[in-house]
Amino acid sequence: MDKKLFYIAIFLIFSFFMISCNTSSILPSNEETEIISVINDYAAALNNQNWNGAKSYCVYNSFSYQMVDLYEIYVVDNNVEAFVYKIDKIKDIEIDNSYAQADIHIVSTLGSWHEDIYLQKVNGIWKIYNNSYAWY
Repeated sequence: MDKKLFYIAIFLIFSFFMISCNTSSILPSNEETEIISVINDYAAALNNQNWNGAKSYCVYNSFSYQMVDLYEIYVVDNNVEAFVYKIDKIKDIEIDNSYAQADIHIVSTLGSWHEDIYLQKVNGIWKIYNNSYAWY
């Protein structure tokens, strides 16, 4: 009889543990994973001065697309080296149908800043269409 109670108690404890675990808060969704990948790949393309690659992660002719164009013109025309930065953190990803927003923290030799990245799903692919900066 004591063995039965022991196994029932273990089963109840294990069941309680499994019910209390919410894996959705631990693991990012597929959409979040895709968004994180787009943001990281966009940053890598900019760091490598792969202007067409960076623009491929943007909605065509959006604010972000045009900013890559302007940045390329600045770097090339002024024969300056593009600054290199690292995305320190991507958090607070919010998805609303075909639009999403992510809060990122960037660190570079120029300093660090917070940036909100706005994305749109175009033909099933997440692309950046806008961003806003806050220096600190």
